[in-house]
Amino acid sequence: MRTCFRFRPTEDDVEVLIEGEDDWVSQWRAELGLSDIGWLERLGTGGSVDDESEEVSTGSVVATKPLPGPTPDPSKVVTVRRTIGDMNLEEEMVRLGIFKSESPTVESLIEILDEYDEAPLPPSSGITTEPVLEGWLREVMRLAVRRFGVMGLPVDVIIESLEGRHDLDEDLVENWIERQYELGKLVKVYGGERLGYGPVPIWLDAA
Repeated sequence: MRTCFRFRPTEDDVEVLIEGEDDWVSQWRAELGLSDIGWLERLGTGGSVDDESEEVSTGSVVATKPLPGPTPDPSKVVTVRRTIGDMNLEEEMVRLGIFKSESPTVESLIEILDEYDEAPLPPSSGITTEPVLEGWLREVMRLAVRRFGVMGLPVDVIIESLEGRHDLDEDLVENWIERQYELGKLVKVYGGERLGYGPVPIWLDAA
């Protein structure tokens, strides 16, 4: 049985490594005065290995066991060959059910929001000066994250999708959205020259 012995003193930057047959390694450990310290590991060479372990002062013997299950058969692995660069990633993603996230347009958001029978409610635990507007804002953010898979929307898309769904002066909506950011309900998302906002998860999921 081949074994490997390691020992590294804490005060010296030296590592002792002895590898070979069990009796030979034990002999050198004894001659070096390292019988009661260090780390001893049995090196498996295939087949069954004795499960016995030997305790030492800073470690223990590690027994290598054969892997469970049948022996791998490479002939059963399906071979797929393609010319490099020939794969259409978008088609493969669709085939596997993975869809690329795309930021929704104003028109797509308005179409969905128009189907609502009543205005969504804001979080009941929060204090707001514009409950109707906050309810619609949260619903727009929920659609962006959960239906379209994006983390935020450009501020102009948010404002246009909310148009006509609240009583606040349209010129004040952007400042009101900025205020929601200051209150910790939104996060800012920067992309190129456009400023956007995304929802804070606690606010988005609040009852």
